Amino acid sequence: MNNWDLRLSLSEPIPALSNQTTALIRCRDYSAQSVKIALRRAFDAIGSPERFIRPGDRVLLKPNMLSAKEPERAVTTHPQIIEAMGEIVLDCRGKIVLGDSPAGAGRDLSYFWNKTGISAAAKRLGIEPTSFEDCGIKSIAAPGGFVCISRAALDVDSIINLPKLKTHLLTRMTGAVKNMFGCVPGYRKAGMHHQAPTPLSFSRLVISVYQQVIPALNVMDAVLAMEGNGPSSGSPRHLGAILVAEDALTVDSVAASLVTIDPKKLPIFQAAVERGLWSWDSDPIVVLGDKLDELRVTNFRVPDLSRLERIPGFVHKALQKVIWIKPRADQIACSSCSACVDNCPEQAMVMKNGIPKIDYKLCVKCGCCDEICPENAIQQEISLLARLIS
Repeated sequence: MNNWDLRLSLSEPIPALSNQTTALIRCRDYSAQSVKIALRRAFDAIGSPERFIRPGDRVLLKPNMLSAKEPERAVTTHPQIIEAMGEIVLDCRGKIVLGDSPAGAGRDLSYFWNKTGISAAAKRLGIEPTSFEDCGIKSIAAPGGFVCISRAALDVDSIINLPKLKTHLLTRMTGAVKNMFGCVPGYRKAGMHHQAPTPLSFSRLVISVYQQVIPALNVMDAVLAMEGNGPSSGSPRHLGAILVAEDALTVDSVAASLVTIDPKKLPIFQAAVERGLWSWDSDPIVVLGDKLDELRVTNFRVPDLSRLERIPGFVHKALQKVIWIKPRADQIACSSCSACVDNCPEQAMVMKNGIPKIDYKLCVKCGCCDEICPENAIQQEISLLARLIS
């Protein structure tokens, strides 16, 4: 029996299999009117907001606030999505808690809140954002060890998950399930990357976190998504959609189909199947609202690292010295902030002459340096042969 055997118990019961209905709604832009109309159509499809929000409930709005980037860069959940969903919570007489924990952030998150526009949205809602680091943590037993989760996410009545649809260097795509990994405070995320450096092992840890903070509702921002080398250094891609569903895995499955990524090839679903949270034999997902075929894109760019997946394993193993993709710091773009060095889970980076230098014997290509860089200065360097045959 391995560390991830299904017979190992969690401190919380495992939910039932969860293929559910998703509302896929066209939303052409982030104007207040467009977002509100889209959300109204979504709730008309899946049921009124009162199904998910009871009067007096403390409801955590959990956006993706990965790093201090402007909303138009498609790194974080757009503030208009947050504001519109917050207004719905207030209309249902719920009480809003708004929080997240960017990788590498300390206790003072004001710069992150301001840069992403989330602070302004919170002000319009009449609330103050919550620092997950300031609320204390709880260490919870999970398969393979423990996960540390902010009490801000545990001490609420329900969670409304507000993920962003993006690519991800390690897990290929990041969405609703991965967004709950943000409930792990700050620097502890790097420790979990060290504990689980491969796509599948890391996805297993993400699932462990997710099982402790399962959202009541998921509202995915896919108006402006990210393609290429996400989740931070990719390119914005207009999709013009919002996805809403009770179940996070269902949302991620539809989102993957929206950008023509096979969900069966995503490690997050492989980990969910292992844990009994997902089955490909269940009834097909029902998509309500607008037609998936009308919104689907077929030329969505996946991360460069996924090129290696197209190379036969025996070829890659035999020629790994000349077939590679590895991170490299751009000397011009780098601001010498050392955030990548401080957060490297393998301690494979050091600052030398104001530029991070990488020990590729230690580097596991987890993407943390790329993810946390505020200047997009970490580039993925691809060998010539890898370009030619992938």
